[in-house]
Amino acid sequence: MDLTFALAGLAVGLIVGAILARLYSLKQFNSHKLQQELDASRQQLSQYRQDVSQHLDVTNQLMTQLQDNYARIARHVQQSKMQLVEQPPTAKNSDLNYLSTDTAAHIKQSLHQIDEKRRVYSAVDEQPRDYSGEASGLIKERKVSNPE
Repeated sequence: MDLTFALAGLAVGLIVGAILARLYSLKQFNSHKLQQELDASRQQLSQYRQDVSQHLDVTNQLMTQLQDNYARIARHVQQSKMQLVEQPPTAKNSDLNYLSTDTAAHIKQSLHQIDEKRRVYSAVDEQPRDYSGEASGLIKERKVSNPE
């Protein structure tokens, strides 16, 4: 009987040990799976940060180019203004004089004006009608004169 109890205890111990080993291995598997997900999330975050940094660098370069182009345009307009408007004509009959004196004076005056003419919208009291007040076209009644 002692041998039977020993074998039964050994069998119960093996079964309980197998169950505990299985539960422990599942915990380890879940822990390993969570660690893999964490590593993947960290890698995605790192890639996102790199993408944002690259985007900001490209945006900065484009803004710098835009500022440079704006400065070039402003210089060009200023030089054109100097050439066309502010230089006094050397000779009135010269072939190089592109604008007449009065046109140049008008342009020079308009360049220095601050107020711009804006379109003034008038307030309408009532909405326009979709029809005219009088009959016209095919619907118009014709007065027939009766020869009496």
